[in-house]
Amino acid sequence: MFMRFIELGGPLMWPLLACSILLGGVMIERIWTIGIRWLLLKQKVPQITLVAHRRLMPFFRDIPPSLGLLGTVVGVVKSFQLLNGRLSAEAVGEGLGIACLTTVFGIGIAIAASMFGYLADWIVKADQPMVVMEA
Repeated sequence: MFMRFIELGGPLMWPLLACSILLGGVMIERIWTIGIRWLLLKQKVPQITLVAHRRLMPFFRDIPPSLGLLGTVVGVVKSFQLLNGRLSAEAVGEGLGIACLTTVFGIGIAIAASMFGYLADWIVKADQPMVVMEA
């Protein structure tokens, strides 16, 4: 069923799938570094290691939605090519299906990356002492 979902979404679903797999790997690594080593095992982890996700999360917030938007354009173009001067609900439906799947998949990856990035920032900052700015 999953492979059918990828096939229905067209060729841009493959880079989106790669992005989701990479994001999963980053999330697992961050859970290990922040969650287990630092919070549970109380091991000292350098600050640069704790905030390493800040360099990666913008990629996952920006690129997948852009790929999804590109998939939308490809799907709409495919609809017009399949129409080829005649009105056909099948042609329009197939192209719009590609458009919708890639858009949803790309935005879903970005939402997961944003949520995880904010959660990781919150966890890292929760253990740091508050700095009060004096006037």
